[in-house]
Amino acid sequence: MARWHHPARACCVRGAESSGWGSSRDSVRGVSGLWRLTSTHRDDECRIARKVVSVFKAYDIRGIAGSELTVEFANTLGKAVATHLDVGAVAVARDIRDSGAELHAAFVEGIVSTGADVLDLGVTTTGVLYRATVDLPVQAAVAITASHNPPEYNGFKICHGKLPVAGDDLQMLREAFESGEFREGAGSHFTVENFEDQYIDIVVENAGKPARPIRIVLDCGNAVPGPLAMRLMEGLGVDAVPLHCDWDNSFPNHPPDPTRPENMTDLAAAVVESGAEFGIGMDGDGDRMGVVDETGRFIHPDRLMAIFAKDVLSNLDSDASEDERTVYFDVKCSMALEEAIAAAGGVPRMVRTGHSFMKRELWDNPQAPMAGEMSGHFFLHDRWPGFDDSLYNSARLLEIIGRDPAPADGGPSFSERFSFLPDYPSTGEAKIPLPGEREEVMAAVEAAFADMECSTVDGIRVSYEDGWYLCRASNTEDILVMRAEGRSEVALEGILADVNARIGHIADLSALR
Repeated sequence: MARWHHPARACCVRGAESSGWGSSRDSVRGVSGLWRLTSTHRDDECRIARKVVSVFKAYDIRGIAGSELTVEFANTLGKAVATHLDVGAVAVARDIRDSGAELHAAFVEGIVSTGADVLDLGVTTTGVLYRATVDLPVQAAVAITASHNPPEYNGFKICHGKLPVAGDDLQMLREAFESGEFREGAGSHFTVENFEDQYIDIVVENAGKPARPIRIVLDCGNAVPGPLAMRLMEGLGVDAVPLHCDWDNSFPNHPPDPTRPENMTDLAAAVVESGAEFGIGMDGDGDRMGVVDETGRFIHPDRLMAIFAKDVLSNLDSDASEDERTVYFDVKCSMALEEAIAAAGGVPRMVRTGHSFMKRELWDNPQAPMAGEMSGHFFLHDRWPGFDDSLYNSARLLEIIGRDPAPADGGPSFSERFSFLPDYPSTGEAKIPLPGEREEVMAAVEAAFADMECSTVDGIRVSYEDGWYLCRASNTEDILVMRAEGRSEVALEGILADVNARIGHIADLSALR
């Protein structure tokens, strides 16, 4: 049972059903009277707004702590979040970065000054925070984290209800931030106790303990998921060898980004040395995951997604509707994934890259069983609320693996589980410097492929008879992101030659290989 306390009072909750707090602000206990809106056009706040407007990115707020993200910024952001989203209670969590404590304190102070309550989860994963939007009586949730970015960075991931505040919604929040007009009131700051224990119980009950003993290696990159992930493995009865699972916010061993093969070399070596069945890596805030097989080979996230998709689709009734069989994936994923979804009876749907867009798709189609991205975000929606959580997803993967006998007893090895997927040759994800204005460059690229079959759901993805080519403008950097895939090496070379002939004069394609 999760508990939160305040110097003047205490209360407890078990899931959402115990909530005495409704979605309207007037029903929040502990707030005396109604809020009032005040204008705080102070010179310092206007200066802050002008200085840090660039930290409002496409999916979240991110920048260098102390210069771009200051305590003044965090305090003003807290006021803006509570006022603009018009919420009565906000769940807040943070990762282990040095700057997190002071940004957290200032942010909480800003929220409380508007009359909204804060339910403070302390230092924990983003997945735990997302679970709080289901089980705690809050209307918004904010994680103070910069995920896998270097230690000097920090950021804010904001949810309104269960959906991310991103894209146009985030820019509207920026405008509210800049306006300086915020509510005033007397909210309360609660410290939530034991929610991680409740979370582990929920995950273990939902995913179930693997049906047989499994040995893995777990690498959390010295980031926030480490201790909790090891506790979860203990709860699941899994023999997990810890690697970089202690907290160290300097990230001394490697950046906590498990979707980059160079960050998984320690894990690969440990798996081989320990004789584990496979290895799991987690990112800096616990919403993404990556894996290596028993030989230490890195498995690309879209191939791992095929394993999840095959499993969730196998549990559907034979008369399941198209909506119930729809699996969403982003434009960077291999055509092998699309083919695997269809072969398993699913309906593959390609959508924009970005966790906020994936969650929106699942919100719009609540019957869809899952979504996933090349970045290692997986959104299981069959018996889970559809948010990205590396700990829960790891538990589900272990459930799948545990259904078969161990390799020593004749069961498939981890690498053999991917044998149904063709391993099409592809380029890496090439980052090309943007050679001009974003809109003009993308228009020129689209014009160059006007005679081809293209998808423009996110940039342009060009279909060839034996492969595809992708070009999209990054939402966070001044670069073009490109990738290509062919059914054979010859096909890939032909695609790259055609791409170069069409747009080689527009951008330097030397990194696309």
